[in-house]
Amino acid sequence: MKKRQVRKKLKAKFYVLVSLAILISIGLILNGFKGVDSRVKNDTIEGDKKNTTLTKQIIYPTIYITGSGGDVSSVDRLVSHILPVQNVAAKKSLAITANISRNYELKVEGEISKDNRYPLIEFGTVKGTDSGELYSKGMQKAVDYLIGHYKVPWINIVGFSSGATGAVYYMIDTATNEKFPPINKYVSLEGEYNKATGLQVGETLADVLVNGPLLKTSMYQYIADGYRKISPKVQMMLLEGDFNTVKQTDSAMPWADGFSIYHLFKENGNEVTMTLYPTKTSHSKAPTNPIVVQYVKNFIYETP
Repeated sequence: MKKRQVRKKLKAKFYVLVSLAILISIGLILNGFKGVDSRVKNDTIEGDKKNTTLTKQIIYPTIYITGSGGDVSSVDRLVSHILPVQNVAAKKSLAITANISRNYELKVEGEISKDNRYPLIEFGTVKGTDSGELYSKGMQKAVDYLIGHYKVPWINIVGFSSGATGAVYYMIDTATNEKFPPINKYVSLEGEYNKATGLQVGETLADVLVNGPLLKTSMYQYIADGYRKISPKVQMMLLEGDFNTVKQTDSAMPWADGFSIYHLFKENGNEVTMTLYPTKTSHSKAPTNPIVVQYVKNFIYETP
């Protein structure tokens, strides 16, 4: 009798243990599925955050547009002389080229570090040109790259020589397109706006500053037809080198050309200044001129 009772108790314990084992197994299986569901859900949430919640790095770039040579060497020299910028988190970052002979094929070199809020970006066209239209299309592709990777509330532009043509064309071409960030400040360094056209017979520089040039090329006319699209909030500085006072030239670009757009933007309501700085440095070497460097640093970064 005792043996039967012992066997019954053992069987009861066995069934209990088996039941517990089954329940535990079921629980583990269910928990395992829950774990997968939870992990997938978390990954989805994190992915959504990356796409919607987490903001891109905010930058306030200054784009330095090269001259008609095409490569960025000219503005690279300017950038190198501008740095360091005191009390401003500004560092050299990207060199972007849009190859105008290969459907604006984009090449981006360098990086923008997390602590670089005001990156100095160099832009070139690879093949040399003085076409404002080609510069503008290349610039649009470059800026499109920037806004695709960063949050860009506004940009500054420094245009050198024919790069200045491209800068103004770009401002006109993108002015009504909300996709592109607004322009904050613009520096024209010995810019070309009228196909290097000098003063005409009987014309003075004072006449050009008030009324514009007598001889208007298609390059200038495009700007004259479209300048009203540009926001009057854009601050502008036109820099020209006094390399030859008698001939009124910076050695390559007549003052009458570099200042030919002054009256347009004055009329547009922009805060625009024209500066003729003393120099013994020719046009091609203007980016390394200490006086130029000082003007650009002070205007763009408001720092000595």
